[in-house]
Formats: sequence, structure tokens, C-alpha cells
Amino acid sequence: MDRIAYITVKAPFGTQETFIVTEMLSLREKGVNLLVIPRDRSDELFHGEARPLTEDTLCLPWINTAIAGRLLFFVCRKPRFFIKIINTIAFNAGNLKTALKNLIVFPKAIYLSAVLRDASVTHIHAHWASTPSTMAYVISEVSGIPWSFTAHRGDIAENNILRAKCASASFVRTIDEGGREDLAGIIDDRTLEEKILTVHMGVDVRRNVRRPAVPHEVFTLLCPANLVPKKGHRYLLESCRILSDKGVRFRCLIAGDGPLEDELKEMAEGLPAGCDVRFLGRLPHEKLLGMYADGEVDAVVLPSIVTDDGVKEGIPVALIEAMSFGIPVISTCTGGIPELIGDGSGIMVSERDAESLADVIERLVRDADYYRTLSMRGREKVEKDFNITLITDRLLELFSGRTV
Repeated sequence: MDRIAYITVKAPFGTQETFIVTEMLSLREKGVNLLVIPRDRSDELFHGEARPLTEDTLCLPWINTAIAGRLLFFVCRKPRFFIKIINTIAFNAGNLKTALKNLIVFPKAIYLSAVLRDASVTHIHAHWASTPSTMAYVISEVSGIPWSFTAHRGDIAENNILRAKCASASFVRTIDEGGREDLAGIIDDRTLEEKILTVHMGVDVRRNVRRPAVPHEVFTLLCPANLVPKKGHRYLLESCRILSDKGVRFRCLIAGDGPLEDELKEMAEGLPAGCDVRFLGRLPHEKLLGMYADGEVDAVVLPSIVTDDGVKEGIPVALIEAMSFGIPVISTCTGGIPELIGDGSGIMVSERDAESLADVIERLVRDADYYRTLSMRGREKVEKDFNITLITDRLLELFSGRTV
């Protein structure tokens, strides 16, 4: 049986990367012999659903005696090869910050090149075009094991030796067409562009079933997103004020944490008394999906923006998950979002437009037929284009090299 290594940032540990956990669990269910290697060592198992993956996870520190010894052995045995790799990951990195980050993961990557070879790993896949894929690149160069990586969005803009990585990788996956175009523009090489494929992130449609809806006296909105600028929370809070002025009865739940937490809570405190806004903090993934399954959420809102420094969304898995439960979603026409809901399977408004956001929320509250139509369209879209079973089948084809 083929053995596949997945390189992540922290998954299965940590509070984020739930979409990678879903993917790895699906691969494991298909009988894949998986070895998970987090870039960062961690013992925090926040998402209970990730626990089965810990059996297949190898956590290593940045450096220890064994890693240092393996690095010294490599340098002494292959000095020219060492200089070649260092030249690529450091001197061609484009800036000092990227070079330093690559150098930090280099010793562990050299050590893992022997570990993965001895473990009979047949393919390495890294999530993120940043340092996890730097690790995979180095491991592959030293061990000869084929590799690939998934590029999301912000990691593409960083341009961490992307041309060298695309040249070395068996294939490169982007999660939306916009990401593929961005990456192709950076690479600017038609031959290498042929390696770049769009393969969406997926969700487990089979298990995502919502109980029959019970009419809620108060319409419940949920925004499941990190409290960072690109998520646009402030425009959701502004729309809450507008909805309150219109006499709409609603509850707005915000699930996530991040650097804007204090600012957003202060803004919420300044809203009228009729605005019921609650900050839930970061929720374990199974808790969030449980809220959907139990019918606790009527609509999911993600008022994403393109920030002043150009940071934007890919296709948010938070929206895909809600749609898989038949929960209507509202978002903006930014990043990869139109690829998900631009066909009418969700509602899109212009970014930074709280008035329009309030209008479409009000329509969902008051128009039951429209609500049911969106619920059905969203579920159908996810079943067709974002079904994790179909997506992991495609990945397994690519890992094996059967088709590109």
C-alpha cells in the first residue's frame, strides 16, 4: 500500500486547519496509510474530531541532537548539494524574512528526508505554499520522493520560492480559479502553469444533515471566522444596527478569535439595545457543526473584504460547511467567493456595504420561499462540487501520478 505524508502547520493539533483535518480523515477512511508531519510541534488537541489522526502523526522540534547530527552528516557528505539547496531557499527567497523562515525549517527537513525514505513514503503533500511546502521541497530534493503542495491565497502572495517549488513538484493544487490565476501570474511560465490544477477543499456531505427546521422566534445569524480584517466583521455589526432600526428580530453570533476581538466587542457594545450580538470565542469544529446539525443557526454571514494591502479570501470553507447543511449563506463578491455562490446558491453583496447586507438578511427573515430555495441550491452545489469523497478520489489519482 502506498504511504502518503502530509505536511501541515499544526494539524491535527492547534485551533485552525480544520479543512485539512477533514481531508486527511477522508483519505484515512479510504484506507490511505497516512503520516502527518506538523511543521510546528504542539500538544494542543483543540478539535476532538482530529484525535484519530494523532496515531499517524510525527511531531518533531525545530532542532535536537539527532536533527543536528543528520544535518552535519548531510553537509559533510554532500557539500555542493547543500550549497545548491541553501542558494534556492535562502539567497533566492526574495527577502530576508522569507529566507530566515526557510532556514529555520531546513534542519528538520534534512532529518525527515531520511525518516520518510526509511518509512517507505511514496508521496509527500504539503498544505500551504509557505514553509510547509519549503520543507516538502527540501525533503523531496534530498530523498527523491515525489511531492506536491496546496496553495491557498495569502500564502501565494508571499511568493516563497514558488517558481522553484512548481518546477520541482509533481503538481500544484490551488483551491479556486482565482488562486490558480494568481499563482500562474507569479510563475509566468506556460510549461509550469500546466502543473497548476484547481481542486477545491471539500466537506463531508454524507454526515452533514440538519434536523427539520423549527421556526425560530428570533432569526439566528452566525459568522464563523477569525477576527481579522479580511473577514469584514465591522460591516456585519453595522448591518445589525440597520436591522434593529427596521424592527427585525435577530440574534448575531460571532464564532472566532483574533487580534480584532477587543475592537469588535467595543463596537458591539455601542449598538442599540435591540441588537443581540454574542461573541462565542473559537469553537471546536465538531461543536460548530453540531450547531448546524441541531438547527441552531438560520443563516451564515461572512462579510469578507479585500484589505488595503490586498489580502483576500479564497473559497471560505466556513461557507461550504454551512451550505452542506442546507443553511443559506451571505457573503461578498471578493476573492474566490463568486466561484462558490455566484450562481445563486448563496447571496452575494458588494464588500463594505452594510446597507445591502442588512437588506438581504431582512429578505431571508421575511421571505420563507426564498429561504427554502437558497437552502436547496446551496446543498446541491456542495454535493456536486465540494464533496470531500469526490475530491479525495481526485487527489489520490494525482498522488499516484495516474492522471494530471
